[in-house]
Amino acid sequence: MIDHLNAIVLAVEDVKECAEFYRDKLGFHLDEIHEEEAYLTFGPQGTPVLALKSVPLAAKEVSQSVIRPGEESVKRAQLVVFVKDVDSEHDDLVRKGVRFVNKPSTKEDGWRTAHFVDPEGYLWEISQRPKRTG
Repeated sequence: MIDHLNAIVLAVEDVKECAEFYRDKLGFHLDEIHEEEAYLTFGPQGTPVLALKSVPLAAKEVSQSVIRPGEESVKRAQLVVFVKDVDSEHDDLVRKGVRFVNKPSTKEDGWRTAHFVDPEGYLWEISQRPKRTG
């Protein structure tokens, strides 16, 4: 049985630009960077590593037919992180130049969310748990 998530791997065109985005804008710790890959960590010990791999390296490690290095891809994955206050986190990230695709809003179930994209178009959600009543 699977017992934990070890890493999230994103295939990117520009490893350096993306690594700097995650380090400088989102506050991730850049553990390693090489020409074709970078490894970042965030949050408490034991959380998944964010691995950035160049598209050619990802194709070599997985397969050309799956990664399709010559094609423009639509990124449908969504990565979600929880924060204490979506509005203040949104404002802080906007000041740092992060491009949001929508403003903070409250969903019918009480979750407060906002969405931004990284330099390669990967979609991230910042999410705040509903306030408990009673």
